[in-house]
Amino acid sequence: MLAEKYILLLETIRSLAELSPAYADGTPRVISTSPHVPVQLPRASQK
Repeated sequence: MLAEKYILLLETIRSLAELSPAYADGTPRVISTSPHVPVQLPRASQK
């Protein structure tokens, strides 16, 4: 019973991976959902 659930889990993960966007060579396209954090760099000192 446990093995059947594990196989179903693997099949579900595999089917979801096939639906996700991918590049032409088959690698998955990762879309970040993290918020953008602006960074301010120190100004270059003028000589």
